[in-house]
Amino acid sequence: MILDAALALFTSAGYGATSVADIAERAGVALATVYSSVGTKPALLRLLLDRIDEHAEIPRQAAGVRSSNDPSDVLRRAVTLIRTLAERCGDIIASLASAASSEAEIASLYRAGRARHQAGAETTVRRIAALGGLRADITPERATAILATLNDPSMYRSLTGTHGWSFDETEQWLFETLSYQLLAH
Repeated sequence: MILDAALALFTSAGYGATSVADIAERAGVALATVYSSVGTKPALLRLLLDRIDEHAEIPRQAAGVRSSNDPSDVLRRAVTLIRTLAERCGDIIASLASAASSEAEIASLYRAGRARHQAGAETTVRRIAALGGLRADITPERATAILATLNDPSMYRSLTGTHGWSFDETEQWLFETLSYQLLAH
């Protein structure tokens, strides 16, 4: 209940504009209850981050990327992983990005998340290359940069939130675009 209230407020008002008192009010609990049960705003955000892997089924989906034996399927699975992350946890990621500018501890968590995203893109490109599916005219480094940039939760947020695309449309467009950019044809 407290975490849900924090997430709703961080998402709607922004991390910096949300006080612990606001969270307590939204959750219908005393301010002391928030501090005694979950702690400060950074602690609340850390707890929300713990939900990401579970909610987006990251370990299961990442295993599928690593184990697939078809370059197109590897790419499809990587795009689906980020789609699931954006769809189920995009609000947590947006809250983290918002908080990173005002809290050093949160900025460190945000950088760690970005590093995980980059590592996932590198793993995906290495797998595609190992299967002989990477375009001959593109380096793995360039392919990783393209994949990490386009297949990013912020891309989903822009296309679904700002431009009104569905998650299905966004996923399909990203898969088609990345297939053209990265895969040998």
